[in-house]
Amino acid sequence: MESDNWRLVICGLTHKTSSLEQRESLQLGTEELPGANAMFSGLSGVLESAILSTCNRIEFYFVTRRQIEPFDVVSRFYRKFKGLDVAPHRDLFDTKTGRDAADQLFRIAAGIDSMVIGESQILGQVKDAYSSACAAKSAGKVIHRLFHHSFRVGKRVRSETDIGKGACSVSSAVTDMLEDKLKAVGRPTVLFVGVSQMIRLAAKRLSRMNICRFVFANRTLKKARQLAAGFGAEGFGLDALTDLLTRADIVISCTSSDQPIIDQNTMTDVMDRRPTSRLFLVDMAIPRDIDVPKDWHPLVDVYDLEDVKRFVSDRQQQRQSAVPEAEEIIGRRLDEFDYWYQHVLLEPVYNGQTIVGVNAP
Repeated sequence: MESDNWRLVICGLTHKTSSLEQRESLQLGTEELPGANAMFSGLSGVLESAILSTCNRIEFYFVTRRQIEPFDVVSRFYRKFKGLDVAPHRDLFDTKTGRDAADQLFRIAAGIDSMVIGESQILGQVKDAYSSACAAKSAGKVIHRLFHHSFRVGKRVRSETDIGKGACSVSSAVTDMLEDKLKAVGRPTVLFVGVSQMIRLAAKRLSRMNICRFVFANRTLKKARQLAAGFGAEGFGLDALTDLLTRADIVISCTSSDQPIIDQNTMTDVMDRRPTSRLFLVDMAIPRDIDVPKDWHPLVDVYDLEDVKRFVSDRQQQRQSAVPEAEEIIGRRLDEFDYWYQHVLLEPVYNGQTIVGVNAP
């Protein structure tokens, strides 16, 4: 059953429906979310909303008038917020409504719809998305109920199944992917670019190996030094990046920059200074921080999230076996949400001065 006046929808694209290159220009950084939530919620026909943006997905959860096409709303948003025409990418966007929309968010919170099954970061990212929507006052009774149910799903799945065992984040997958290369170097110097949560997790995991020297770089020098201090390392501004690259064995980058941090001109200078030394560049950012072709230089190996995706695809058997248990938990919580949703469809929802409901004029 759907209301004649409004419905819950999700419209977005993920690593399953799009490539890294296709998602890059559409991504919303953490610093953009407050403005994005405010603008999206103000679009005509949007009654409630929340935006979930991670390295592997950009999804818009919203309550809208039933006669409105969800993709058209998202298209208007990108035109206003980023000056982008997303109509050519329409086939990449997946739209779900009602129970199916809730199921999507619950699967994300449980970690079974991630690139890395059981990913540990995603539940925190869902909570951050909800907090941002609340701060923008774009969440209403449907979004509130939806997200709180998803939090309970995520918590129960991780406490009652084995889905969270082993390496369960993109950061940990990256460090696993690099393990043999790190050991082959001896005592490698790892340069971290950025101070994001993914960088913090990667550094924390690598520090347990106790074989690396760390160096940190960031646009804001103070933040680089603060993060470096926690690992007994040095922090630098990006003005020192070329010199730092010259001394590094492995570079792991994840910033919120909308432009590349490391390009071919920079790397030409770097490799002129170190013509016989191999360098591994790992880009965990969306949009990408490293604008260097993978076959650019025989001594430079470039990895991005597509490489991480391939690496983890055959390493998920233990967590995969926990998926049926997770789906049972999701199913029970989904039935509870859907029961509430079917009844609330008969009630009005509010958007500022506008009331939309069964008896609304």
